[in-house]
Amino acid sequence: MKVEAHNTDLMSYEDVLKEIRNQENHLLVANGFNYGLGVKTGYKNIFEKMIDDSNGIYEEARSTIEECNYDLEAFLKKVTDDISGENSFLKKYTYNKIKFDFMKALHNIVKSEIKHIYEEQNEGIFMLLKNFTNFFTLNYDSFLYILLLRFKLKEDNKHKDAAIAFLPTLEYISQDLNSREENIYKEIKAARESGLIEISVGDDSSGKRRLSSLTKSSFVNAIKDYNKSKGKGWKSGEIDRVVKIIIEEEEKKHILQSVDDGFKYKQLSFVFDEDCETQNLFFLHGAFHIIKEGNEIRKITQDSDKALYQKLEEIINNDEKDIVCVFQSENKIDVIQKNPYLLSCYNKLSKLNGNIIIIGSSLDNNDSHIFNQINNSNIKTVYISSLPKELEKNKKKADAFFTKKQVRFFNADSISYKSPEQHE
Repeated sequence: MKVEAHNTDLMSYEDVLKEIRNQENHLLVANGFNYGLGVKTGYKNIFEKMIDDSNGIYEEARSTIEECNYDLEAFLKKVTDDISGENSFLKKYTYNKIKFDFMKALHNIVKSEIKHIYEEQNEGIFMLLKNFTNFFTLNYDSFLYILLLRFKLKEDNKHKDAAIAFLPTLEYISQDLNSREENIYKEIKAARESGLIEISVGDDSSGKRRLSSLTKSSFVNAIKDYNKSKGKGWKSGEIDRVVKIIIEEEEKKHILQSVDDGFKYKQLSFVFDEDCETQNLFFLHGAFHIIKEGNEIRKITQDSDKALYQKLEEIINNDEKDIVCVFQSENKIDVIQKNPYLLSCYNKLSKLNGNIIIIGSSLDNNDSHIFNQINNSNIKTVYISSLPKELEKNKKKADAFFTKKQVRFFNADSISYKSPEQHE
């Protein structure tokens, strides 16, 4: 029986967070989530990156790419069908080369944006992620994975979780201070915690600057102004060193207690454990860092671009190995059912309780298998992001997919990845 629960007006994302507080919640993201953070990982963007990076090779195929509506599998089929059936080598080489270039372009898109997001929206991202128990992504890129690793509790063993060539998580380095720096530290720390610092702006006047919401670079500049106006005599290097430690201490507060993608260290690599009960990160359509070797699912944890590309190239040219990634836009369930990793992630959806928040999905029919699983779970309320102009269209889609659920829509434009202080 359909639960009538659509509201006439869109909720704000802030209201969603208030409504789900202290409940069991899960997050499902699609490409719109990446776009909201400025990371454009749609098929069209990836093809454009391939064209830009290929010295004109893919530019010659632009019309074919557009004819295939930027669908990778359709483009691969079109190109290889044009090769003589007798030339199996060229068919296979072309197919693998295009797929490799596609993954390389995707990797470069994510890599180019990830550092900026860490630096500028670190606390805001944490405020978003801390609300959820399980994380699901429809995307084949590793963007969500890297974001989560940024806030993972560091483990003191040599086989701690690793990511793929994104210059990912910053290690927290404890440093000793000399007695002079210790005094500087105490004064700056107190100012940071009080949120205000008094800076002289003229002979007979002074101004106060709010410090608690400043970025690292702005914080350093404010302290240097304070040092100059008060005649403290602190050296620039001392200020930089002390501020670095204070910022790192603050980052330690932003820890997700559990980030587990289900891969365990085994036989000198990370192998997927189908019986893992603590897994809470699920790539529903796979990702290019997840590979199938024989009967095992492994993940790539190379620490450089060169190593990553070599590994990917080796895999796509080996008939006994494969990238666990659903590249096609149609009949995705057929691929999922044949792969133990994908099937395990898919089945997890049907076991959920509480609420699920969906960000960045266009609710297209080619993801109906995902929405059907949610509809058959014990999820109570489905919160879906939508642009105001697309609300009515999305309501009709949701009515068809979530016949057993309460559905609430919230304004995609109201989602903020800024920290609370930045709104003040």
